[in-house]
Amino acid sequence: MLGRDYYRVETNLELSDERLKSLIFFYGPLIGNDALATYLNLAYRENSLSFNELNELLSFLNISVSEFENRIDILNKYQLVKSLNQDNKYIFVVLSPLNRKQFISNDLFVRDFIMKTSGSHYQTLISDITLDNRHSGFKDISSTLSLDVLDNWTIEKESYLKNKNDNTYTFNTLFDVNRFLKDISTNLLPMRFRTKDNLLQIATLADLYGISYDKMRTFLPKVANTETNEFDLNALKYLCMKAKVDYEKYDDSNYNVPSLKYLMSLQDGKDVTDYDKKILYKLSNDYHLNIPVINVLLEHSLRNCDNRLLENYIYPIASDMHRNDIKTADKALERLSRDYKGRINNDKEITYDTTNNMKLTDEQLDELLSLRKNNG
Repeated sequence: MLGRDYYRVETNLELSDERLKSLIFFYGPLIGNDALATYLNLAYRENSLSFNELNELLSFLNISVSEFENRIDILNKYQLVKSLNQDNKYIFVVLSPLNRKQFISNDLFVRDFIMKTSGSHYQTLISDITLDNRHSGFKDISSTLSLDVLDNWTIEKESYLKNKNDNTYTFNTLFDVNRFLKDISTNLLPMRFRTKDNLLQIATLADLYGISYDKMRTFLPKVANTETNEFDLNALKYLCMKAKVDYEKYDDSNYNVPSLKYLMSLQDGKDVTDYDKKILYKLSNDYHLNIPVINVLLEHSLRNCDNRLLENYIYPIASDMHRNDIKTADKALERLSRDYKGRINNDKEITYDTTNNMKLTDEQLDELLSLRKNNG
């Protein structure tokens, strides 16, 4: 296209409330704000039978030819605008967006939507055009969306389409992700960062280090980088490990509390060291233990190792718990009682019972020594 080329706009669309909702909530994340603004600008123009210079439209939109071409290309692909060309003349036919039911029935669009946002976001949005052939002489040059956009489509993403009414997370964590997300805006945590892995790590770190909902919200802007499109889990881990938590005294048998706070309670309010915090993280991420099981191991180690957390003591037990699929505090206590009962700390001196040793006379002892000497 050139600025001195000519264009006219044809609008043959219905923008009902239902279609506007679809345009904003479904098409919006796919086409972006710039293309959406261009679409609405074209949609609300009067039909014209005469052609005007394209520079006029570009000036109104305050964009270059290349920017305009890019936006039209996007609108073509999502069937919101049809582009027709004959020599240096263009007709832009503005089409109606699919309503929400039609959109979710479009196999290509809906899968592209899930990949660009997330399956959970797609599930939360699920609730409840043809033109006559009057363009003789014009060639349809509209771009179409290639199936290549689904190259990275996975079985996991496909599962979101089969469970349209399941829009909650069922992590086995103390930290309620659904409650946390309820008041989190997409500006604070964009949908593309709300993957199952990211949300599970948020919940796990909160459980390990006693991070409150409000405190976790303050961490999000520091780890969700929209410019680099990166959610930095290492930075989140660092922030959680360095966070200051309030001391609370718990009953030792109450294992369903954040591990750092439970350990702090076991040591009468003393701050948990970085060394111990790393042990907590390893028990969760390397040995895949649930919080109540971790807390049972903390109590067990302090009780049996002279009030110490010894890696060479606690990790073999953690490995055993993981191998045998120990998921609850009761099961962990039962296994420790059966398999580790009577074990003593390696630091303790071993004593021997001499009450049954044979008593020898001096003559017998001399004779025994003489025999050993002769045999030597």
